[in-house]
Amino acid sequence: MQLSESQFNVLTGIIQPLAKISGLELVDIVLRNESGQQILDVAIDREGGVTVGDCATLSRKISLALDVEDPIPFPYHLEVGSPGIFRRLKTDRDIEKNLQARVKAVFIEPLSGHNKFVGTLTRFQDRKLTICGESEELVADLEQIKKIQLFPDI
Repeated sequence: MQLSESQFNVLTGIIQPLAKISGLELVDIVLRNESGQQILDVAIDREGGVTVGDCATLSRKISLALDVEDPIPFPYHLEVGSPGIFRRLKTDRDIEKNLQARVKAVFIEPLSGHNKFVGTLTRFQDRKLTICGESEELVADLEQIKKIQLFPDI
């Protein structure tokens, strides 16, 4: 089961102000199925990262708000956490904020012989990304990218 666009928008309208008041950024809201249980997964971030305390405090606030608003008509479990080091870049702001970071882009169709490409995100202008790999530079329209995420060299 996935969130409808309407449910996503309602949840964003409830959760985003709560995150902002707490000095946090709402990164994503995903409904996922884990062992037959519906999990409402809320990813948050802030400059310097989030703490377990940040997650717990915001989780309580979200839980109270969702109990009042009741936007999800079935049982679910709420999880609030960090997007992690392999964070998916979903918005233009995410991309701009992560210039000079190492990323992995997966393409809808092969681009210059690549299904995916890993390198440093060096430019984002006019909805075009430039990623510099070890031996080549790749320029892609955002519409050609199925998924782009941070891909730290660990």
